[in-house]
Amino acid sequence: MTVNNYFVVGKRGLIGIAVMLCVCVALSVAVANRIGQAIFVDGGKRLLPIYSVETEEKVVALGFNCAWDAADVPEILRILEENDVKATFFLVGQWAEKYPDSVKALYDAGHELGNHSFSHPDMAAKSRDEVAKQIRRCDDTIERITGVRPKLFRAPSGSYNNTVVEVAESLGHSVIQWDCDSRDWKGPSAKEMTRNVLKGVQPGSITLFHVGKANTVEALPEIIRQLKAEGYSFRPVGEMIYYEDYEIDVQGRQHKKQSSSSDG
Repeated sequence: MTVNNYFVVGKRGLIGIAVMLCVCVALSVAVANRIGQAIFVDGGKRLLPIYSVETEEKVVALGFNCAWDAADVPEILRILEENDVKATFFLVGQWAEKYPDSVKALYDAGHELGNHSFSHPDMAAKSRDEVAKQIRRCDDTIERITGVRPKLFRAPSGSYNNTVVEVAESLGHSVIQWDCDSRDWKGPSAKEMTRNVLKGVQPGSITLFHVGKANTVEALPEIIRQLKAEGYSFRPVGEMIYYEDYEIDVQGRQHKKQSSSSDG
């Protein structure tokens, strides 16, 4: 709506307006930094997963989604072992049921296993009960194979909303996205994939790869080699994120809260 009227206010009114403007600015700054799990966008509360972690260390977490094929699992495991790298694999429950030997191989090699839903639906389109069922059923499947229940959840296709985040967290999961995309799902060459990762990485990055995609196995050794040459080390996602006393900013970057205690 366009307003063409002019208003004349007294000194007291101007002071009141100034106070209100200061309050609005302060609130804008406050909500720009996520407190707990919520930020506010267009007047509404929005929950964000963890896309990356604020850290002074040059550390990166390799994250692989496992949803369709498992043929390249042995090669990926070989490459990671040869380079002394531990990664995080987000498993779809149906994939785990179809390839239990691959699940065991990943777990026995010391890699972290996360939940990627049971049947890879669009979780943001599901009801609260359906979201919970997808997560629980995947958890049950992985636990049945490995004896360990996942503590991380990554939504299929990165599709989430407040309900997905709330339900996953209520079931004991940290919700994980990524800030560094290999774009292997687009079928790039190994050289292009390597360039995608090196261009997008930063300290505290969480990457997106997929098991069963063309050229991932070819690109992985060079990606690891170049990241190490740049001074990066590798950790599973669960060993890099914070579990308490943290904030998540509007970019999904997780920050450790600064202590407010004083010497006095």
